[in-house]
Amino acid sequence: MTVIEPHEVVSCLDQDKAAADGQAIVQLMFIDADLMPVGTGRPRFHEVTYPDRSLFTGITALHRGLAHGKDELDLESSLTHLLTVLLARHADAPGAVSPTLRPRALRQVREMLHSQLSSNIKLDDLAAVAGCSKRHLIRSFRQAYGVPPHHYRTLLRLARAKSLLAAGRSVAETAAELGYCDQSQLNRHFRREFGMSAGGYARTVR
Repeated sequence: MTVIEPHEVVSCLDQDKAAADGQAIVQLMFIDADLMPVGTGRPRFHEVTYPDRSLFTGITALHRGLAHGKDELDLESSLTHLLTVLLARHADAPGAVSPTLRPRALRQVREMLHSQLSSNIKLDDLAAVAGCSKRHLIRSFRQAYGVPPHHYRTLLRLARAKSLLAAGRSVAETAAELGYCDQSQLNRHFRREFGMSAGGYARTVR
């Protein structure tokens, strides 16, 4: 995994040049400064390349999600988590941690998640409501409610999905009503939280 700091010239590394003949693909990601920690200075990286398998795997999954149109709130939350891990493991990250958001701001974010359950809400939208950075919002929301915003919305959707399935709605209809790309995405979330598919759950309650 290669890290290039702001204002540095990006050039092809020797290992990339060597791999080019093998049709290697180099994927770049430009990070919004708003996602970085608040403090007295920006993090510093002392190396260019870091051999970190778990981070590499996470970033690869993030690129794959971007390519396949995965939900934007999930993607942005995954990116924020990966940045936190990157900074903790490999950077000198100066600056004090900012205080958590006030309860009123957090309630407004939570109300937006409840009221727009089927919408493709972005982390930018939630941060604008809270009046803070995206990274600060995720940290404060997790501290207040136990999970980050994207997971909170998933739990809301799954609770609603259970009601719809129990009422006789099909998995496809339920997925469409709740804003999922397709029923396979709903099934993935169902399995992750409950250990069974949405269809399997429907069969147990009808």
